[in-house]
Amino acid sequence: MTKPIVWTVAGSDSGGGAGIQADVKVMSLLGAHACSVVTALTAQNTVGTSRVEWVSGEMISAQLDALQADLPPAAIKLGMLGTRNAVELLVSALKTIKPAFVVCDPVLISSSGTFLLEESAWSILVQRLFPMVNLITPNIPEAEHLLGIKITTPADVEAAAKKAHSLGVREVLIKGGHSSCDMDISSDYWSQGAEHAWLSSPRLDTKSSHGTGCILSSAIAAMRAMGCEPLESVVRAKAYLNQGLRQAPNLGNGWGPLAFNPWENSETDLPNVSRS
Repeated sequence: MTKPIVWTVAGSDSGGGAGIQADVKVMSLLGAHACSVVTALTAQNTVGTSRVEWVSGEMISAQLDALQADLPPAAIKLGMLGTRNAVELLVSALKTIKPAFVVCDPVLISSSGTFLLEESAWSILVQRLFPMVNLITPNIPEAEHLLGIKITTPADVEAAAKKAHSLGVREVLIKGGHSSCDMDISSDYWSQGAEHAWLSSPRLDTKSSHGTGCILSSAIAAMRAMGCEPLESVVRAKAYLNQGLRQAPNLGNGWGPLAFNPWENSETDLPNVSRS
């Protein structure tokens, strides 16, 4: 049986916990064939990022052309794009590639404080790229920066999702890991316009949380390529993430990676889903 092809367009993480390395692991473990377009090289570990080098626009285009000619995608995950040029290249490429599903994890700044997208690219990301993707998965700080709205309450989260829809976004998942509303529960909000849901899970006290955004969006891309419905893919991806956090191997001296094969023979840690 032919595996669905899923692309990841993102930066490389030399520590293996996020970026291209994490995306490929997740997509492969969930049953897809993973292909990659590298946008940046980073020198990083669990403690932090010491150097970033952007891949040239010519090389990004060459990677996209090579994959499109031979390995067309069922789904694409967009992560760390880095430069205005890279964002513009993706806008142009998606007009011809036209995959069935695209998820964008709008990576703006690393947890260690390193900027991972040129500020001049933010408006292009929102105005030109967002309308071309199916789902965006910002955390609360990213949603605040990109949508220009302060988020402090659940009502603010729902308002931010509505603003994203007004900009042409079809689906939005606002991740609540940075929220201070409830220190015991982590709540994400998913909206497809007419259909909405809150996904809530116990907040885990762990330092092994590097790459959670990459892992969640990659899992969603793989689930959609495998035929899952929109909300189902988000719920199952969240369950995968929960187990990865719970079973993390405790590597490194800082914010370590998650477990990448946490399910084994069972699927647990499903989030509580409250439709609205």
